[in-house]
Amino acid sequence: MTWSRAAALALAAALLAAGIGAWRLSRTPPSDEELVRALFDRAARAAEEKRAGDAVADVSERFRGQGLDRRELQRFVAFQALRGDWNAVAILGSRVEVEGDRARAVVDAALVRSGSGPALADRLPAAGSTWRIETSLEREDGRWRVTGASWRPVPVEDAAAGTGR
Repeated sequence: MTWSRAAALALAAALLAAGIGAWRLSRTPPSDEELVRALFDRAARAAEEKRAGDAVADVSERFRGQGLDRRELQRFVAFQALRGDWNAVAILGSRVEVEGDRARAVVDAALVRSGSGPALADRLPAAGSTWRIETSLEREDGRWRVTGASWRPVPVEDAAAGTGR
């Protein structure tokens, strides 16, 4: 390879890197509401994949909810996942309110035994359950963390129409 060709390739690579960097800088960062919703989407995906540690990755060490601390919550998620009552987790809707470094979120989720065949909605409530999870969150070290939660079963109709997304 000649020096002029090598210099042209190096220049092209530098321009490409600069273009990618400029594109990333020009993108609008996600809002706090979007970040909180993404947190619940990640947790649902991890729970569905039976990765209890990842399901509680965004839960604060200060967490308290329905008599559980963070470690007990992780054990609870692991127990429920291994028990096999569900193998699909779907967020049906969420409402997020952010005030500074604190937030509240209400999330409706479906825990369903899946498989081939009928759609999720057609399997409820016979093959699963729907839950309303009310949470408090705080920003810790620049990331949103769940600091408290309560959950209760709700009828499918309420979960489908309740919080909205």
